[in-house]
Amino acid sequence: WIKLGAPAPENSSPSNDVVPSDPVAGKSHWAFQPLVDTPAPAVSHADWPRTPVDQFVLARLEQQSLTPVAGAKPRALIRRITMVLTGLPPSSHHLTQYEAQPTPETLTLIVDELLASPQFGQRWGRHWLDLARYADSNGLDENFLFREAWRYRNWVIDAVNADMPYDRFLLEQLAGDLLPHDSIEQRDRQRIAAGFLVVGPKVLLGVNPDRQKMDVADEQIETVGRVVLGQTLGCARCHDHKFDPVPTRDYYALAGIFTSTRVMEQRFMLNEQRVMERLQGLGEDGQQADDDYETFWREMPNLKAHGEKSKAVLDLLKQKDEQAIAQRLAQDGDGFCDQARDASVPIDQRIAAQEEHLKAQIEKLSKPPGIPPRAMIPCEAESMQDEAIRKSGKFDQPGDVVPRGFLSVLQDGPVNAMPAQQSGRIELAQWLTDTNARSGWLTARVQANRVWYHVMGRGLVRTVDNFGRTGETPSHPELLDHLALQLIQNKWSLKSLVRQLVLSRTFALSSQFDEQAHAVDPDNTLLWRAHRRRVDAESLRDGMLQAAGVLELDPMESTVAYLGDQATAVGNNAVRRRTDYNCRSVYLPVIRNDLPELFEVFDFANPHFATGARPKTTVPTQSLFLLNDTMVMNAAKQTARRIQEESSQNSREQMLERTWELILHERPTDEERQAVSDFLERTAYRLNETGDPDPELSALAQVCHA
Repeated sequence: WIKLGAPAPENSSPSNDVVPSDPVAGKSHWAFQPLVDTPAPAVSHADWPRTPVDQFVLARLEQQSLTPVAGAKPRALIRRITMVLTGLPPSSHHLTQYEAQPTPETLTLIVDELLASPQFGQRWGRHWLDLARYADSNGLDENFLFREAWRYRNWVIDAVNADMPYDRFLLEQLAGDLLPHDSIEQRDRQRIAAGFLVVGPKVLLGVNPDRQKMDVADEQIETVGRVVLGQTLGCARCHDHKFDPVPTRDYYALAGIFTSTRVMEQRFMLNEQRVMERLQGLGEDGQQADDDYETFWREMPNLKAHGEKSKAVLDLLKQKDEQAIAQRLAQDGDGFCDQARDASVPIDQRIAAQEEHLKAQIEKLSKPPGIPPRAMIPCEAESMQDEAIRKSGKFDQPGDVVPRGFLSVLQDGPVNAMPAQQSGRIELAQWLTDTNARSGWLTARVQANRVWYHVMGRGLVRTVDNFGRTGETPSHPELLDHLALQLIQNKWSLKSLVRQLVLSRTFALSSQFDEQAHAVDPDNTLLWRAHRRRVDAESLRDGMLQAAGVLELDPMESTVAYLGDQATAVGNNAVRRRTDYNCRSVYLPVIRNDLPELFEVFDFANPHFATGARPKTTVPTQSLFLLNDTMVMNAAKQTARRIQEESSQNSREQMLERTWELILHERPTDEERQAVSDFLERTAYRLNETGDPDPELSALAQVCHA
């Protein structure tokens, strides 16, 4: 049956069945439709909405005879806003400011202050790094260090803080190395942005170059499709897509763009020539410095061998055996300096010249050039080429050649031919954000949904990375289109959309339970309350360090510079990635296959793939980690010491107030005060009996730890 081509029974394929991969019929799918500008609907409770978002939400609730729950308490709302916008717990100033005057005007001032803070980019930049499959190492078979990946990471954070329009944000990441520039600094920034294409994982060991080229392109196509369009394009590598309107021809039309781009280069690494990630020098003379650096290490084995020969020649000259010297010259003159070769020169002068020659070589080898400033930067291939369809996806079985192009389901007219001398990456980025085409409408929908997901805790389309037929449909389609249009009308501004959402009354709802609403809408799809949400790994760690008073908010450059060329290797790794920094967690090393333990335990994004929504697990190792991790215990003790220092005369009442303020951002109840006060008294007494040098501090540290 398989050899026959796996034919379906004749009576199961009516002539009017739609082929899933048909891009013409596929245009009817909801995600590929034009954006519809639906006016905000009228609602019965007209005094409740604060923004058009609220009107869309309330209208759906009223259709089901539901009403939203009460708003969150002031402290809970400020904590939520601060965590969403910066990933950090709220400051005491913001808590008391809003608690004293809980008005929309006060809230707006706080939101604008947080949006303008550098911590916004550190938080929201991390969301993009999840999608960009950012890592500081290659992973897969040979886990070589990506020593320069941090430059791309910091570019993302800076771009988010600058509110770079999303269309420009994509353009620089897909084609920054091809864009015009007015200065060397601008050129380098744009090139660093294009590291998006280089930072993905790659199989390096023993792979056929043609296969590697197609595998790298496949990873890039799948990433761009999932991140920007919410489409699983990689499925079409071997055959027409089984569910979505993406024929194999469209896949290879895109593949030609990426195979016409180089992200790998041959460099000297671990004593041999290897195909590695492509690096390029930065600054006015950066390329020359990079070339000099690579030349030294490429020639270093020969320099060492020549130095050993020069040492042997010097030893021979010192013996002053002219016959042996002449014989060595006849057999192998390598290692002799020019004057040492000349038999007419007195032997002592020849020895002195050879000593200087050897000294110069030793000095050169002892002072290798430092790693110059450089970044992971793609470039165009030597020649542009349209790609052939690979039969069954096999790299060595080419079929028909397909002109470079885009997805036919997202275009209504003919596509201009790709430039003969360029890959087409600029044109691809412009097509993805063309607001007069289906591609731009889809991009806007996907991005608006991602923003909603990170603000509200769940997407309007819950499958945030899949807007295809196997994904879910939007719970509020008119609202999704409204947000996508807002994004476009505000010139693709991320901050404007985030601001609109966090200032809505929908965002400010409490998460309290309502039995009647739950009976009608148990999944809270209609948003009658706020979704309860987990604190992610980074916010958990940053919050502990902030409570301890040791968190450093300044940007960091590399946190992997001390590692060897292999981030992890077979056998014992003498030097392993560190996590004992006090910087924000976004700057911690992300070594593929060796994530920080906190990231592993608390559902960090898998850096091998684009991740729009992290997994959410509840497992025993999370409790065990918090009970036993050194960083957690140290932070608890430092927090306790801080509380003691900030409480006048070690007043237990003040210490309890400050403990709740720093860790929970609330005030303790009477029952909590009594329980913890009793615990402190008993524990301090017991620790004193066992000889603890500071029983009061140790007891308070246990409270903070708990």
